[in-house]
Amino acid sequence: MNKLGNMNTKINHIYIGNVDRLPQWAGISTEEDVKDGEIADDYQQKVVGKVRELIKNYLQLDSVNFLFGTGSSIHLGAASIQNIPKQAEEDIANSGDRELKEDFKKYITQLQKSLKDANDVKKDDKFKDGRGWDVIYDGTYIRDCKKVEVKEGEEDAPEKHYGEICVMFELLLNYLTAISYQKNAENDKKGFERVYKLINSLKASLFNICDVHERETSQRDLDRIERKKYKEAFAKDKYIFHEKFLKSLMQRPLNLQRANIFTSNYDLAFEYAFDNLGIKYIDGFSGFHHRYFKPETFNYDIFYPGSTTAGKVQRIEKVVRYFKLHGSISWVADNNHSSNNIYGIEEMPIELIKRKAEEGGDFNYGNLMVYPTAVKKSYTLDLPYSELFRHFAYCTSQPQSVLFTVGYSFCDEHFNDIIYQALSNPSFTLIIVDFNGTRGSKEIKRLKDLNDPRIIILEGDFFGDFLTLADTLMPDFLDTSSSDSVADTLNALLSKAD
Repeated sequence: MNKLGNMNTKINHIYIGNVDRLPQWAGISTEEDVKDGEIADDYQQKVVGKVRELIKNYLQLDSVNFLFGTGSSIHLGAASIQNIPKQAEEDIANSGDRELKEDFKKYITQLQKSLKDANDVKKDDKFKDGRGWDVIYDGTYIRDCKKVEVKEGEEDAPEKHYGEICVMFELLLNYLTAISYQKNAENDKKGFERVYKLINSLKASLFNICDVHERETSQRDLDRIERKKYKEAFAKDKYIFHEKFLKSLMQRPLNLQRANIFTSNYDLAFEYAFDNLGIKYIDGFSGFHHRYFKPETFNYDIFYPGSTTAGKVQRIEKVVRYFKLHGSISWVADNNHSSNNIYGIEEMPIELIKRKAEEGGDFNYGNLMVYPTAVKKSYTLDLPYSELFRHFAYCTSQPQSVLFTVGYSFCDEHFNDIIYQALSNPSFTLIIVDFNGTRGSKEIKRLKDLNDPRIIILEGDFFGDFLTLADTLMPDFLDTSSSDSVADTLNALLSKAD
C-alpha cells in the first residue's frame, strides 16, 4: 500500500446511515488530533483498515455486484456526458456543414426552452438548473457555469465562465431518435436524412470521446496519479487501476457466485483490463470471427472437464459476468438478421469500426448501439437493453446481495428504480463510492437522509475516488505476490527474447 496522502475530514466522509463514522474510526477524540481537517498518518491507517475489512466482509456475500459510472474512467481521459461535451460541440462547429450546425442549434434550443422560459433569463444571467447546478446563459445556449479563479486586477468577464452546453448528451440522442422515427412515419425523407446526419455526427464524436485508449489524461488527473506514486506504472499501463481492482475481486472464493460488473460507460476500459489479466468475461456475446448478441450466454459458466464417474467438476478461476447497460462503442446494429444473429447486434473490434467508418459505404457511426437512457421511466426499454436491465434487477434482488456503485451520481431513473426496488429486500446493502457524493447529487443526499444502516456512502477526494478504491481499499483475500512474481519473470524473459 502506498503512502495514503491527505485525508481531509471536511471533504471525506464515511456515512453508515446518516452518521459519519470517519472521526470515530480514526480514533479522533479532540480537535488537536486534526489540523485543518487533515488526519495524521497513523489515524489514516486505522480508518483504511476499518474500510478494507468492511468491504472484505461484503465481498464474501454470495451475490456481489458493482455498478460503474463515468467516475471510474475520468482518469483515462474520458469525458462526462452529463452535458454536451465540448468536443462534440466543436466537431459540429468545425464540420463546415451549414445544415448540421443549424439543426444542432435548433434542437438544443428546443430542449432548453422550458428552462430558459421558467427563469426568464437574459444574456450572461447566472442561475441554477433543475439539478441544482450553477449555469449561465451565453445568449444562445444555457451552459455550465465554470468556476474560474480570477487574478487580482483581472476582469471577471462572463465568457470566462462559459462551460459545456447544459443538455444531457443521451437526452439529446434520445430526442433526435424520436424525431427521426416521426420523420420516417411521415415519409419525410429529407427531414429524416437531416436528423440522421446529426445523430451520426454526434455518435462519431461520442466514439472518439469514449475511445479511452487514444485519449490523453488531463494534467489534473496525472497529478492525482503521481500523488499516489503511480506515475511510471500508469505511463506503462493505462489500465493499472482497473487491473488492481480486478485482481482483488478475482480472489473471492470459488464456491461463491461469479461477481457481476455492470457499467453505464460506453468505453472499453474494463475490456482492456480483462485482456491484460487473462480474465474471461461473459458479456452476452457469442462467436469468434463474428460475435453476436445472445443473452442466454449470461447464464453460462466455465468449468474444467470433470470426472463424470466421480460426478465432480471444478470451476475455472478468473471469470466475471459483465453487463454494459447503456451499450458500447464496440456494439454495432446489423440489420442482416439470421438464425445466428436474431437480435441484429454485432460486437466489433474498435479498429475495424474505424476502418469501416473511413471506407464509408453502408456503415457509419450512426450504427453504434449506444442507448439514450435519459427518458421518462414510463417508456419501454427495447432489446438488448430490456434484457440487460432484467439481469441487473435479478442480481440485485438476490438474498444477501450487495451493490457497490462507483462513480455513479444517480442521474439515471432506470437504474435508480431498480436500486430502490432492491432496497425493499431487508438483506440488500448499497455501498456508494462517489467523489462528490452528497455534495454533488441530490439523490445521494436523499439516500443518506433516509438514515438506513444498509446504505453506506464513501465520499470525498480520498474515499470517493476509484483510484483509492482500486489501490488502497480493495482487500486481499490471498497473497498475490507469487503470481505477480511469475508474471514479472515471464515478461522479463519475453522482452529479453525480443
